[in-house]
Amino acid sequence: MSVISKIREKSGLAVGIVALGLILFLVGGDILGPNSVLLGGGSQDIGSIEGTDIGAQDFQEELKKLENDFAIQNNGKSPDTQQQTQIREQGWYQLIFNRVFKKEFDKLGLAVSDEEQVDMVQGKNIHPEIVKAFTNPQTGAFDKAQIQSFLANIGKAQPQQQAAWLNFEAKLPEDRLRTKYEALLSKTGYVTRLEVEREYMTTNTKADLQVLFVNFASIVDSTIKVDDSELAAFLAANQYKYKSQDNRAVSYVQWMVSPSDADKAAIKTELVEASAEFATAPNDTLFAAGYSDVTPVKLQTLLVTELPAELSSMTASLQKGTVYGPFEVGTNYTLYKLIDIANEGAFSAKASHILLKADASDSSKASAKAKAQDILNKIKAGASFEEMARTFGSDGTAGNGGDLGWFAEGRMVKPFEEAVFKQGGRGLIPTLVQTDFGYHIVKVTEPKTNLKYKVVAIQKNITAGDETREALYAKAAQFKAEATDKAKFDTIATKQSLERREATNVAKNGTAVNDMQEAREIVKWAYSDDKKVGEISDVYDLNDRYVVAILTKISTEGNATVEDVKDQLTADLRKTKKTEQIIKNLGEGTLEQMQKKYGANAILNTNPELLLNASTIAEIGYDPAAVGMGFGLKAGKQSKPFQAESGVAALKMVKFTASTPMDKKMDVTPLKATISSRSQGRDQYNISEAIKELARVKDNRVRLF
Repeated sequence: MSVISKIREKSGLAVGIVALGLILFLVGGDILGPNSVLLGGGSQDIGSIEGTDIGAQDFQEELKKLENDFAIQNNGKSPDTQQQTQIREQGWYQLIFNRVFKKEFDKLGLAVSDEEQVDMVQGKNIHPEIVKAFTNPQTGAFDKAQIQSFLANIGKAQPQQQAAWLNFEAKLPEDRLRTKYEALLSKTGYVTRLEVEREYMTTNTKADLQVLFVNFASIVDSTIKVDDSELAAFLAANQYKYKSQDNRAVSYVQWMVSPSDADKAAIKTELVEASAEFATAPNDTLFAAGYSDVTPVKLQTLLVTELPAELSSMTASLQKGTVYGPFEVGTNYTLYKLIDIANEGAFSAKASHILLKADASDSSKASAKAKAQDILNKIKAGASFEEMARTFGSDGTAGNGGDLGWFAEGRMVKPFEEAVFKQGGRGLIPTLVQTDFGYHIVKVTEPKTNLKYKVVAIQKNITAGDETREALYAKAAQFKAEATDKAKFDTIATKQSLERREATNVAKNGTAVNDMQEAREIVKWAYSDDKKVGEISDVYDLNDRYVVAILTKISTEGNATVEDVKDQLTADLRKTKKTEQIIKNLGEGTLEQMQKKYGANAILNTNPELLLNASTIAEIGYDPAAVGMGFGLKAGKQSKPFQAESGVAALKMVKFTASTPMDKKMDVTPLKATISSRSQGRDQYNISEAIKELARVKDNRVRLF
């Protein structure tokens, strides 16, 4: 849709105001927005690191470098929406790296020498990305000679390739510095003898635990009433458990954009008008490329089995140089031009059959043969083959009237294929065909052919036209005008039978809201500094729909309020109330007595040889605390019922097997490696998060993107 069409669609204002809007559009759309510098609006900073603000211009400059790098690595191609999002994430990380990590490197005197840089490219410690690039995909072997050959000839390569290599090579020292820093911190970790002994003990201490368990799911949530005053009291008593993050929640209504019958008719008419010119076009592919919405357009050479269904159903009448269609295929209208037909392919045929299955026994074969012969006789006498197939067919083709479609030589079992391919033309094969599957009654619907078809297609997307979009936009705009507060938003949505959808976790740096993949503008709106709960958005055009949203919740980082975590708080309080109810109904006594008193929803089983380092118990599921409680019991003793992760449990120590003392001469290398690996697996993430926390990194990029 043109810019002028968009202005006409969405303004309805006087010409002078439209002209002003065009000027502002050319100057910059944010000039009168909520963060406007001209009107003294919000800050143009998009975050801060170590208390120093990060300006939008600084971030934009970083992004330009990365976008330029992307273009170099991708032959000048511009990033798509998803890649652009990744570039923004990378740019933000790069700012943190430059302003925080590099200071840490300098403090420690970390550097990458010239010798190291050579070593990373063609020495003994080649960078993993280079190893990957020069690994033979067939053998999986790395070939160092290929690198040396590549570097020896890089001066003769295309300028784009040279630039891509130099850009990649320049980033290697930075990556090596980060690796050194992480390794330096990781290597400061030391596995002590005490840790080894603990690892040995926890992997060799066992217990047989008897478990009584009642799942919370056995009590319907709706039977457990929770009010706001209880939630407030529960939160006050457990505030340490509940921390809120920067988050937004919205509700929204939408008008899906779909083509009307008039839109479809207009597109079809356009193709009908183009078909005559297509038929006489001197360059078929070039002409099709000019019309087609689906690219690239290619000349295809197809066997009859590969033809589109629209053409394969009419092979007897296909003629060279003829245009067929338009056909409605999925979300497109398609025109096909048959450029040429040649006898040069593998043989194929089209047939239908009625299968009477038979096993290996003589009686089964005789019965199937007699029935098949009877059906064949009736068809010869005038009965419909298709109706007989639907009635008596015993395979998946029965519902289709026995139609097998086109099949190439070698695709069917030999007796069946020979019968079809020997048939001179279309028609019923007069005798039964026997195969390992049983007896077949066969009708050849298209005789064998080895023709190949050269085809070019024009495909036009079936999309909504301007009038359809304008009508939908008008509905959305009218809704926006009338829904001035939450009550009216809800009332009008109900009156117009609009489904109100919820998005409870709108990520600050995300681009999607529920199934709306390109909804970044809605995210930016929700996170604008001046927005309050209950505010209603403008109409957003997301290409496939129009959306009006209402901001339903704003959460900021820190101690949570009831509204911030109401859903989780409600679920947790319900668990607490269910626990009280279950414990009361279990009563006292042995585990067997409590199970009997409670009834069928109480499960009683024994977990044999449960390890001390386990984190799950079969009946309970993941619950390290429950494992710890079980191992805290003395042999023969049982616990009182307690609240576990997913229900109420009571445990009894049936048998305890203590770990044998660790041999002082034992090789502890494997245990140390296990402990070290477990720790190092988290090191990279933990180091990065610790650095960001110490640097007091604040991310407000949503103001810009």
